[in-house]
Amino acid sequence: MDNIIRWKKEYNDIHKFEVTLLQNAEKGQYWQTIAKTSNYSPSDILGYHRLQAGTVPLVSSNDTYKTGDALMGRIYYSLHDKYMLTASIRRDGYSAFGLKNPRATFPAVALGWVFTSEDFMRKTDSWLNYGKLRLSWGKNGNRDLADQYTALSDMTSGLHPYIDQNGNIYLSSYLYVNRMANSGLKWESKAAYNLGLDFSLFKDILSGSVEVYTATTHDLLVDRALPEIIGFNSVAANLGELQNKGFEVTLNANIMKRENFEWSGSANFSLNRREIKKLYGDMVDVKDSDGNVIGQKEADDIKNQWFIGQDPDRIWDYERIGVWQLGEEDEAAKYGCQPGDFKYKDQNRDGVMTDNDKVFQKYKTPRFRWTFRNDFRLFKDFDLSFLLYSYWGYYNTFNRAANNSNFPDRCSGYALPRWTPNNPINDYARVGSKNIGNNYVNRSFIRLDNITASYNVPPKFLKKFFVQNMRLTLSVRNAAMWAPEWDFGDPESGADPTPRTYNLSVNFTL
Repeated sequence: MDNIIRWKKEYNDIHKFEVTLLQNAEKGQYWQTIAKTSNYSPSDILGYHRLQAGTVPLVSSNDTYKTGDALMGRIYYSLHDKYMLTASIRRDGYSAFGLKNPRATFPAVALGWVFTSEDFMRKTDSWLNYGKLRLSWGKNGNRDLADQYTALSDMTSGLHPYIDQNGNIYLSSYLYVNRMANSGLKWESKAAYNLGLDFSLFKDILSGSVEVYTATTHDLLVDRALPEIIGFNSVAANLGELQNKGFEVTLNANIMKRENFEWSGSANFSLNRREIKKLYGDMVDVKDSDGNVIGQKEADDIKNQWFIGQDPDRIWDYERIGVWQLGEEDEAAKYGCQPGDFKYKDQNRDGVMTDNDKVFQKYKTPRFRWTFRNDFRLFKDFDLSFLLYSYWGYYNTFNRAANNSNFPDRCSGYALPRWTPNNPINDYARVGSKNIGNNYVNRSFIRLDNITASYNVPPKFLKKFFVQNMRLTLSVRNAAMWAPEWDFGDPESGADPTPRTYNLSVNFTL
């Protein structure tokens, strides 16, 4: 339920005010009871009308409840439509957080300046039609928890078999606490600075914006694993600090406009860089080559592969350097491998592959993204458009190249290349190979995603059939894709190929 109040007022055509107030309340409740049985005796004719006739009953139930609320106030002020100020504050509550911190406050402020309205910019009117600078800072929250009872200890039930002194086996239900409670669990928050420029050039032929930002996430919501000796598997906690930096450029262009031909286009380019600044606060000693302690640093999380100063999507793994070939049998045997298996670099040359041999490599998320759209109009009745987009500079696993899944000696979902003594390739392993690491492949791609052609049937022709208007449209989705190093399935999803779809539509009014 949302209640919104808005108030607007303008004074002397100079001052403009706008105030917005919001009150929000939400409730979510879900309950379920399931009764199942099987192995009916003497028959299953009665079915669900007589569940007690089943010899293997199963009953389960669930009941959940959550609430949320919010109060928000925002004020906007403009002077001469040149200087703008927006300020807001929001107070959110959510029942899933700990009793000590169910609510959090998120303020924000933004400034805007239309500098082309200033007198000293008159000389640029011939080429600069509009220019605006924007600066903003704000905090927002994240309440994306595993469930609404994450902050509480959970009771897990199960069946435990035991044998009496006569050898009879019984099943007994038992309860145990799986997760530790955290009454201090609170909102994850992100504080962001943004600097932007909006512009329009050459009588609106070219327009766009440039955004530069930095955002820091505090109190990340994580499910932290705990040592079993304390009696709990995990605890929901607020840990760490993650920083994002990046920029985004958007351009819109009216490239050509003739009597029977129009061409416009838009493009977008963006990149984002992430870095873990803090984790759990656990400190470890820093030692020199002789083993002497020379300082301390915050410990990394090896289990989750989170490292201070690195992107959380940075690959930290064994470095694959090819495939073991004939003549390398003795060296391969040290690692339990043989010719035809993937070959990984033993960084410290101790003959054993451990975490000490893992190195930082590429990234699992794109280094940059871009889109490019073109729209054409011919003779005012025919429209044509297409969209290109790309994710570039990222890698992910392609372990099917090891040819060791799904009974490879008998069947294969895809016809993949394979290593043989007569085909000593380095990108694919032998059938049934042993793979002690991960095979990473570049998933960069450019996709021609959407081609659409439309035709407006002339009204003079339609009058003969008592039709007011008609538009014919033909579109093709996923028209083409180019991935220079990925040739299995869809590089965007990493799964099976995405189908190409065709759509023909007719819209008309009688």
